[in-house]
Amino acid sequence: MRSDKTKKKKNRKKGGSTLTDFIIVILICVILFCAFNIGKALYKYYLGTKEYKAIQADAGTQRDNNNIDWKKLQSKYKDIIAWLYQKGTVINYPVAQGSDNSYYLTHLLSGEYNFKGTLFVDVRNKDPFNDFVTVIYGHRMKDFSMFWTIGDYRKRDYWKKHPTMDLSTPKQDYKVYIFACVTIPSSSKLYKFDFKNNKEKANYLKAIMNKTDLQTNVKVTENNKIVMLSTCTYEFENARVVAFGKLVPKKKKS
Repeated sequence: MRSDKTKKKKNRKKGGSTLTDFIIVILICVILFCAFNIGKALYKYYLGTKEYKAIQADAGTQRDNNNIDWKKLQSKYKDIIAWLYQKGTVINYPVAQGSDNSYYLTHLLSGEYNFKGTLFVDVRNKDPFNDFVTVIYGHRMKDFSMFWTIGDYRKRDYWKKHPTMDLSTPKQDYKVYIFACVTIPSSSKLYKFDFKNNKEKANYLKAIMNKTDLQTNVKVTENNKIVMLSTCTYEFENARVVAFGKLVPKKKKS
């Protein structure tokens, strides 16, 4: 009898040990799989950052953001139309405009697939930066790159530190004065491109000021041109956080 009981105990121990070993193997596999995916994502971040540093070198923005080598950039990147720069932040990026609003969500200017994507102007903007509203999209990356800082404009203290940006095109340089920041759905009517008259423009500006989380002393009228810097946020499904800036031309290029 004792021998049978001993055998049963040993079998139970053996069975328990086998189950434990199996669980440990599964956990190790899960950990390795997660580590692989994290490593893969970090490598993609690295490749995207490396690519942008190379483009910044081509543009000359690592030395002087006001003297961009447009001839060199346009010979290499057919869709580039502008450069957005902000001193003291990560924003120092080219801006493209493609044939749709999806390609540059997942591609660099070189055409390489990368989930950092490229800042790009909405295809519905027929005359970017001369339209009343020009929309620029960009990702909020978890390595704090691209448009990560746009959401910070919901706080006035951040705006006080970074009230302006610089926008350059081959023909004109602008100072961008941030005047509002709103959180809206991706289907919001603030993504508007056609304005029949100044009354529609004035009503549009009122709609922005009614929604803004940021109060500033920047004066904006229907006679100004504005940019809408749009990126994802996660307060609700398909949420977007958008900073609005007034475009003020600098001295015209020769």
